Amino acid sequence: MRRKFGALPVGVLAVALVASGCSATTEDNASGGDQQSRVQTGTISTDPAESQGPAKAVEGATKGGVVKLLHEAEFGHLDPQKIYVSDALSLATQFARTLTGYKEDGKGNLKLVGDLATNTGEDVNGDCKTWKFTLKDGLKFEDGTPITGADVVYGISRSFDPDWGDGPIYLQKWLTGEAEYNKTYKGPFQSPDTPVPGLTAEGNVITFTFAQAQCEAPYAVAMPTASPVPKAKDTKGDYDRKPVSSGPYMIKEHAYDQFIEFVRNPNWDANTDPIRNAYPDGIRVEFGLTAETSANRIVAGAAEDQAAFMWANVPAAVLPKTRAPEFAEQVKAGPSQYVEYTYINTERVTDVKVRQALNWAIDRDSLIKLRGGVDQFGSTIISPTIAGYQNFNAYDGGNTGNIEKAKELLGGKTVDLTYAFPNIPPRQQAAAKAKEFYAKAGINIVLAPLDPATYYESVGTKGNKYDLIRGGWGADWPSGATVIPEILDGRSIRDKGNMNLAYFNNDEVNAEIDRIKGLKATESPAEWAKLDKMIMEKYAPVIPQYYIGNYEIHGAKIGGTFLSDSYGHLTLNTMFVKP
Repeated sequence: MRRKFGALPVGVLAVALVASGCSATTEDNASGGDQQSRVQTGTISTDPAESQGPAKAVEGATKGGVVKLLHEAEFGHLDPQKIYVSDALSLATQFARTLTGYKEDGKGNLKLVGDLATNTGEDVNGDCKTWKFTLKDGLKFEDGTPITGADVVYGISRSFDPDWGDGPIYLQKWLTGEAEYNKTYKGPFQSPDTPVPGLTAEGNVITFTFAQAQCEAPYAVAMPTASPVPKAKDTKGDYDRKPVSSGPYMIKEHAYDQFIEFVRNPNWDANTDPIRNAYPDGIRVEFGLTAETSANRIVAGAAEDQAAFMWANVPAAVLPKTRAPEFAEQVKAGPSQYVEYTYINTERVTDVKVRQALNWAIDRDSLIKLRGGVDQFGSTIISPTIAGYQNFNAYDGGNTGNIEKAKELLGGKTVDLTYAFPNIPPRQQAAAKAKEFYAKAGINIVLAPLDPATYYESVGTKGNKYDLIRGGWGADWPSGATVIPEILDGRSIRDKGNMNLAYFNNDEVNAEIDRIKGLKATESPAEWAKLDKMIMEKYAPVIPQYYIGNYEIHGAKIGGTFLSDSYGHLTLNTMFVKP
């Protein structure tokens, strides 16, 4: 999944794997100290009782009050089938329920349970090709309309639209057996009389029939691709502004780029929901606030901000204030499965030596210090939280890069490259720093700041004019299969909505992806790591910068929250307002 521009998601999802990650960041290591390893694990529930509501009560929690999210910019999408960025994914948990979801405790323990579904799915024939999910009784949309299997199928069908390709594409590819999944079926708007390939609903029973074995299907349907949408209420492009809720909160008012006001959904039944406590009476999102402004407001502790929180790292300028003892309970910090990259648009930057020079010249130390030192030096495509991870640096110029090696590869040439990034302060600062250190190697960076609300639409359009593209990616569960194939399989490149922002398409790499996907779960982790190294050494389509750390803060009257291990921000599921 994609990373929020200024926020630093953390987490590991489990798929019958154990991933070695890192411990929560302490105040010392938030300024560059060591992080110790920990093992984060998760399981798929096999007990249907664990999929029943209500959610386990949080000790000391009380109902009432309104929590307030202080946020930099409007969400790219709120339409469930378009969401694939960590902040919107975190918010969607409150209005877009999915077939499965995660119970978590904030200690790295995740359990996949049925959310809308009665359980985590039935592998009908024991071969992982046919999966059946049965909806719980009594589920309703915000207007009281029953949620049916047809609503889930319709929701998924929308994700096939060629113009709507911003969300996850696991289910679409698996159902068709094709990387180019919408060659024939193009969703309900462009193919209105065509059934969804491999997907049917009969009453409350939804059946997925995949072209190949997909044993990780229960995880894929925990993503908002599998959220129900009532066809009669589908406003198409405008659905981003006010999606119909299936969760505990619904939108009362949405003033674009100003605020969103969520109120309780009267038709949400806690007895059907094992995940969400829904303690607050409402959620208010306020836009247009820099991370520094938000952090300073929360630290100041004015009455109106005591139930506020932020889904962005506390900026370096404010970090010293948050290390005071009185903020110990308000700061939540830790590592993440996300890696920050600069994608190199290989359709435009075709010379491998230029791409390698960019990797030699990067000054990771300056970028990490710019962000307050909460991140870790990173030189691989795959995060250390992924099973099988191998540490290497194909272009080992130390912490600050090797300018002479970069110059040698360029052969004395000066190279002009355009760098796209979201036009918000943290990214402006990082872009300016990149321009500075690349200039030393004879690489002239032309900065191209873009509207953050439409950033991924712009850089995800094939044929764009950008040579370098800021991006970040985190595994949707701890497997290399949710990283390299998602961002570097060239067969998935399409006109719009690309995840492969390097626009990298290589027959050797594509063949290796197919080979590794066919291996046993015990064999594939090491092979993904080998492929990671081969891609970087031979082709250098990305510049890994650092493994992203997380350091968020909330107001003194917020209780019950922790850094979610599924999407990485302070969770709303257990959050409450203290009296």
